[in-house]
Amino acid sequence: MGFLLDTIKQIILENTRYEILMQKFTEPKKKGKKAIMDKETLSAFMKADPTTRQTDEEIKKVGAYSQWIIKQYMGIQQACDLMHGYDASPDSAWSLCMKESQRLFMEDLYKITEDLLKFDYLKKTNKYTGEKDINKFQNTQELYDAIKDFNISKEELTTTKAERVRDDVEVVHEDADWIVMIPKTKEASCHYGGGESRWCTASKSSNYYDHYSKQGPLYMIMRKDDSQKGPNESRSHQFHFESNSFMNAEDRNIDLATFFNQYPELKPFFQDKFARYLDTSFGDKIEVRYPNDTVSKYISIYGFEDFFKRIPQGLKRLDIEYNDRNNYNSDKKQRPGFALPDLTPYKNMEVLHVEGLLSEIPESVGTLQNIEFISVPNNPNLKSIPESVANLPNLEVLNVKQTPASIPQALQDKAARGELIIIK
Repeated sequence: MGFLLDTIKQIILENTRYEILMQKFTEPKKKGKKAIMDKETLSAFMKADPTTRQTDEEIKKVGAYSQWIIKQYMGIQQACDLMHGYDASPDSAWSLCMKESQRLFMEDLYKITEDLLKFDYLKKTNKYTGEKDINKFQNTQELYDAIKDFNISKEELTTTKAERVRDDVEVVHEDADWIVMIPKTKEASCHYGGGESRWCTASKSSNYYDHYSKQGPLYMIMRKDDSQKGPNESRSHQFHFESNSFMNAEDRNIDLATFFNQYPELKPFFQDKFARYLDTSFGDKIEVRYPNDTVSKYISIYGFEDFFKRIPQGLKRLDIEYNDRNNYNSDKKQRPGFALPDLTPYKNMEVLHVEGLLSEIPESVGTLQNIEFISVPNNPNLKSIPESVANLPNLEVLNVKQTPASIPQALQDKAARGELIIIK
């Protein structure tokens, strides 16, 4: 009889947990006050709990980890209070902190789901000897750190129908070590990316596959040897050119130059992909802010020489500037530099500005009969200005500020006659 009563109590408790949480968090405690959160947000937390029983339409039973997820979300305010001090005015640092932190929490909710799924599996096995009480983890990072070194295949954690999913990917490149594929459905993205990555496009919940794939293809770059490894060990990556997103398996941005230096075998396949997005930004004016913009990514991988081969000959303005604020005052002689190529094809050029990266100007600069402005400041490796510059009929300004380049006497004479302005 006691066992039956306990069972009935448990059923009642499970059935009322949903209502209790809804009442506590989505209903104002006092008249005229706001609720802590809306129903949609609270439902998202319940659905992010991998132990919640749910259908597409409704939550059947609130899972064991839902309250822990809610607690993590509620902790955002405490963190913002400590950093900025409570100030609910709309434009305050505290309000901006809350808004951005809550946005990131919702965007990364899928990571919590995946970590809880792995934790729930591990705590039932003998190979995991860590903390098994979810409430002992103070934050999501502590949970991730506790489970990240355990390699569990996606087949152990999920029940994806692999045979159906295999038809939903396009293999676009394969060699001895790599397979590059484009998933055509959310299910395929989850199957091939789940387990060994933390990509939001491969999450079972809070999945962003549709958001990204409708902009353009997702390239899943899978290392064959790493199919059973966790995100912290896997060398797999995901590229999405439209959003300028290049992520490792832990869903962190990578430095593309470093990646392709380490895996040069992938450079030929991706060159046309990078060039396609490079060419769309070219008109009669080209602006490069090295190394931070999209064009710079191409240059960092394939070099300045290849970059210049793709510049349209009708170019009127070329503006290249070193814009790495973190390293601007470091040893300038160690910066990546380049020599301008033969400039004869660019007869329409009117403005040439290269700052911080130039090592040489060719004599062919003298063929640019329409050029009015040459600006080459802050180039520590540029040693001379070509004699041919003195023959440019429309040149009005030569800017060599903080550049040690020697200036031909003919140019100095033109400046003395008031025919040219030289900025030193």
